[in-house]
Amino acid sequence: MRRATVLAALALVAAGAAPAAAHVDVLPTEVAQGEALQFTIRVPTERDLPTTRVRVDFPAQITVYSFAAPPPGWTMRPVRGPDQRFRGVIYSGGEIPVGQYADFHVLGTPFESGTALWKTRQTYADGKVKPWTAAPEEPGQVTEETGPTDPGPAAAVTIAQPGEVVGAGATTTTDDDSGAAIWLGVIAIAISGLSLLALGFLWSTRPARLPGGGEGA
Repeated sequence: MRRATVLAALALVAAGAAPAAAHVDVLPTEVAQGEALQFTIRVPTERDLPTTRVRVDFPAQITVYSFAAPPPGWTMRPVRGPDQRFRGVIYSGGEIPVGQYADFHVLGTPFESGTALWKTRQTYADGKVKPWTAAPEEPGQVTEETGPTDPGPAAAVTIAQPGEVVGAGATTTTDDDSGAAIWLGVIAIAISGLSLLALGFLWSTRPARLPGGGEGA
């Protein structure tokens, strides 16, 4: 337990020392193949200028079939491919102020397992376009901002195969943690057993009330 506490403290220190990351992201980051669900495209403004336009290209492994109304002030224009399937969407007319973010929602169904990239192009008030089209970040990796027009990491969603548990292996426990959990369970059982024994002892030693015995007997 002491080692886990020290590691947690070191993690907090490392997080404070790491550069802030607020790149375009898509949630959830892990989904099941064949399951229809809502995807949230989260767009933060990282520069000292507001965001005025967002274009999102949908992954080939996900069929998007419906759109939620965009935030107030924004308009939405779906982009179709030659087969009339939705290939992307363009949000414009609104503004994401400095230091804030906006969420855009679509409904889709993943139909192929693997890693799906949501390539996004974010336009700022000065007309410069930030392409979030590069290789995605590795788990736990934090990529520094490279410039207003340099490619940044694309948002990635992992699609699990049919029957595979989404998020399996994401949560791990150390030997110390599992051992502590076992001992806590043993202690809880012991306390419960002692409580039952004490209750039985008190019940067996309580004064017996004789039949027909009143206060004046």
